[in-house]
Amino acid sequence: MDVLIEQVLMKLREPLHDMESISQWKMQMFTFIDRIAELKVSSTNSGSSENISLDPVDWSAARHIAHEMLDASLNFIQTIRDRPIWRPVPEDVRTILEDAPVPERSRSLADVCNDILTYVLPYPRGNIHPRYWGWVKTEGTVGGVLADMITSTINPNSAGGQFYSGYYVERAVIDWMRQLFGFPRMKNAGVLTTGTSMATIMSLAAARQRAIKNVREDGLVNGPQLMAYASTEAHGCLEKALQLLGLGSKALHLISIDDDFRIKTDQLKIAIQNDRAKGLIPFCIIGNAGTVNTGAFDDLVELSTIARTENVWLHVDGAFGSSVILDPQRRHLVAGLDQADSLAFDFHKWFHCPYEAGCILVRHGLDLQSTFSMEQSILGIVRKDSINDALPFTQLTPDLSRSCRALKVWFTLQEHGTLKIGKKIADNCDQTQYFLSLLEKSKHTIDIIRPVTLNIINFRFEPVELDTTNHELIDNLNIRLANDVQFSGIAYPSTSCIRNRSYIRVCIVSHRSTHEDVDIFVETLLKLYEIRLAKSQQTN
Repeated sequence: MDVLIEQVLMKLREPLHDMESISQWKMQMFTFIDRIAELKVSSTNSGSSENISLDPVDWSAARHIAHEMLDASLNFIQTIRDRPIWRPVPEDVRTILEDAPVPERSRSLADVCNDILTYVLPYPRGNIHPRYWGWVKTEGTVGGVLADMITSTINPNSAGGQFYSGYYVERAVIDWMRQLFGFPRMKNAGVLTTGTSMATIMSLAAARQRAIKNVREDGLVNGPQLMAYASTEAHGCLEKALQLLGLGSKALHLISIDDDFRIKTDQLKIAIQNDRAKGLIPFCIIGNAGTVNTGAFDDLVELSTIARTENVWLHVDGAFGSSVILDPQRRHLVAGLDQADSLAFDFHKWFHCPYEAGCILVRHGLDLQSTFSMEQSILGIVRKDSINDALPFTQLTPDLSRSCRALKVWFTLQEHGTLKIGKKIADNCDQTQYFLSLLEKSKHTIDIIRPVTLNIINFRFEPVELDTTNHELIDNLNIRLANDVQFSGIAYPSTSCIRNRSYIRVCIVSHRSTHEDVDIFVETLLKLYEIRLAKSQQTN
């Protein structure tokens, strides 16, 4: 208490210069008051032998601190453009976070919140910034913040049980998605997941179950060798899924791509025929709805025809690209998606929901149930909703414990609607085309990967001042240039490897991005390019 009082006296003597310093001063003073109040209330109750819960002793002080934290969160979002996109965590802060001892004694709510504001909030990944264009990482919304707060308040386990609000919210979200993507109306044929990676594992597990009926009991010992097919542009989560399912990475037969980065369907047909001749069992084709490298779309209509002809499962990886179904100008890119046996996608990408919120939809209601259902006495009576024949989610997923991921999705869709979200998707694609037009002004220096179909553009500088036949030299120039832009804090691109060459990759998915942000990025990029080029010339 004496230390706190001394700190208050020092704060009272502190000079103030502007409105921002006054605002910070007031917040710090309120924090001191809350700490003192907590200590006084705690000392008053310290003699009580009653078993006190983990709830606050002083609800009034706790309420004030909670409001401060919400204000800090909203202020952080509102002023996001005033800070660098990303900055390294200082060594002293990293030490505090990494090397802190196991907490044994309690601390005040105000102190813990102050640590968050001091050591955590100032050093984020950066993806809520409008010029974070490194990967497909979106920023969420204020509504998502509020929905997550309510979800934590009611703290449901959404895996087991039915007949409570979160369960019906998730069922509503799944029904909406089935309507949007043209899947038949059906119960027990979709759930929310942590992300597309988990949804992919579940989809391939359902495909495996259809191919080997007794796999849950007998496993894969002495069973047939299953084969899946995808383009060389497929996401790495497919290989991981096959490994986790016991099929092994060799079960993924990669098919080459055409000039538009789409799977060559003629080679796919030949590969399936050749594998059958070897005694292998084709069980799944994976189509891309927006590849992570270039945003390419496979011909899903053709893939669905092949899948039906060959009697194999068609899975669509639509992590972010399937969202273009909300954009009337581009929904033709996912033609044929409604014929898929399963679809995996993320709400925390182009739907702008907070992490974690992925989704799996399957065409037939029994596929998830036959793959994941179980009976166990500790789980109580598993019964269907007698009104509409719906199961608890624990019978449709590997999870026996899971949060209610649906409320933030429901909130986002209710607040903004699919038309507005689709408009933001179109805006990002238009911004990418504007970016392309600026790069084309330096077309003699910059090589651009085409086509630019969606919101992703890959480019690399190939300056005539350097030996452009020295691919390692040019690769290093572009990789270091991308790092320069990242460390500037002004923008955040990533890099990609396309046709064995390194490219700078920009993927615009922020609902906060504008054409002005593109101008700022290009201006920064060209300035840093000149500096990096001069260094490369000196070195060589």
